[in-house]
Amino acid sequence: MENKIKRRMLALILILCFVAWSVLIYNYSPDEITEAVGVKNGYILAFIIAFLGGTSILFPIPYYLVVFTLGAGGLNPFILGAFAGIGLMAGDSTSYLLGYHGGDILPIKLRKLFMKTTNWCLRCSYKLIFFVFLLYGSIIPIPNDLITVPMGLGKYPYWKVVIPLGIGNIIFNILVALAGFYGWGSFF
Repeated sequence: MENKIKRRMLALILILCFVAWSVLIYNYSPDEITEAVGVKNGYILAFIIAFLGGTSILFPIPYYLVVFTLGAGGLNPFILGAFAGIGLMAGDSTSYLLGYHGGDILPIKLRKLFMKTTNWCLRCSYKLIFFVFLLYGSIIPIPNDLITVPMGLGKYPYWKVVIPLGIGNIIFNILVALAGFYGWGSFF
C-alpha cells in the first residue's frame, strides 16, 4: 500500500513539473526565461535540475525541458550540454550507490537478473562495454538507472560505468541544447 502511494506521489510530482514548465513556456519566451535566470545562473540551473533528474529514483524531473529552453534562450549549447551532462551523471551516481550498497533489499529474481547482466559485462571487452554505455547515454532518453543500479549491484567498477555514460550524457544534452538553440524558431 505504501509503495502504491509513493508511486502516485512521484507520478504527481512529474506531472506537476511538466505542467508548471509548460505554463512558464506558454507565458514567457525562452529568451525572457534565460534573461530572468541570467547566463551564469542558467548553466548552474541546468546542472542542478539535471542532477535532480539523474536521481530519478527519488525525483523524476524531466530536466531536458530546461536544457532545451535554456538552449532556445541563447545559452551556449556546448557549455549547457556539458553542465547538464555532468549534473546528470552526478545524480545517476546515487543509483549506482543504491545498487552497490542496497542490493540486499532487491527481490532475489531481480538481483539474479542484474548479476547476470553484470557478469556478462565483466566477460566482455571493456571497449565493447564502453561503446554500449556511451551509445546508451547519448541516444536513449530513458533513465540511466537501468545500467547504474545493476552495475552497482554487481560491484562493476564505478569509473567503467561513469566515464562512458557521462560522455554519452554530455553528447545527449548538447544535442538537446542544440535542438533548442537552432530549432525553437522552427516550432514557433
